[in-house]
Amino acid sequence: MSVWFRTLVAVGLVCAVPLVVTMLLAANEGLVRRVLPNLLSFGVGVLVASAGLHLLPEAFEHTAPLPVLALAVVGFAAFAVVERLLEGHDHGHVHGLAMGVPGHEHPPADVVVAPRASRALLPIAFGADVLHNFVDGILIAATFLIRPELGLLTALAIGLHELPRELGTFGLFVHGGLSPKRAVLFNALTAVFALAGATLTLLLGAVAERIAEYALPFAAGTMLYIAVTVGRSVLPPVDGVLPMRRMGWLAAGGAMVALLVLQH
Repeated sequence: MSVWFRTLVAVGLVCAVPLVVTMLLAANEGLVRRVLPNLLSFGVGVLVASAGLHLLPEAFEHTAPLPVLALAVVGFAAFAVVERLLEGHDHGHVHGLAMGVPGHEHPPADVVVAPRASRALLPIAFGADVLHNFVDGILIAATFLIRPELGLLTALAIGLHELPRELGTFGLFVHGGLSPKRAVLFNALTAVFALAGATLTLLLGAVAERIAEYALPFAAGTMLYIAVTVGRSVLPPVDGVLPMRRMGWLAAGGAMVALLVLQH
C-alpha cells in the first residue's frame, strides 16, 4: 500500500471514532442537557492537560523554550482579543442553550446558561479545534513518511487522545449555543482539516513539519484560553462552596489525557 493510502485511512479513522461517539450522544438531546455541565468540566480538564502535558512538551522537543513560551502567550492573547471583538459585535440576546434550556431568570441549579460571552466563544473554540486537528494530520503524515509502523502507532495514540478532547469540544459547541446535532456537524467540519494537514505534509514533506513545530505552542495557548474562559462559567463556587462533582469531572479529563500521554 502507498504512503498516501495508509496516511489518509489512518487520519480518517482517527476522525471517525470521536465523530460516531458524539453522534450517538447528540441523538438524545435531553441527555446532553443533563450532562452538559459535567461534560464542560471534563473538557476543561482535557484542554489544560492537552496543552500542558502534550502540546507544549512536544513543542519543547523541537524548538527552543523561549519561542515556545512566546508563541503560547501569543495564542492565548490573540484568542482573547478575537473573543472581545466578537463579543462586542454580538448584539443577539442568548437566554439559554439553543436546545430548549429554560431562560436565564430561573435556570435549574445544574444547567449552564449560555450568555453572550459563551456565544462569542463558539468561533474561538472552532478555530482552536481546526488548528489542533490540522496539526494532528501533519504529525500522522510525517511519521508515516518516516516509517509506516511508526505512523500506525502515532495514529493510535492521537486517536485515543482525540476521543476525550472531541467530547470536550462537543460540549463547548453546545455551550456556545449550537444544538447537539449541529455541534456534531461542526466537529465533522473540523475533522476535514486533519485530512488537509496530512495532505499538505505528504505534498511538502519537511516544510509542513516545520509549520507544525510552530503551530503546537500557539494551539496550546488557545486551548488554555478556552479552558480559563469556560472554567469561569462552570466552576465558580456556589455560596463559597466549590462544585465538587464538576471538579471531579475536570480531574477525570486531566487524568485521562495524562494516562494516554504516559502510555505514548
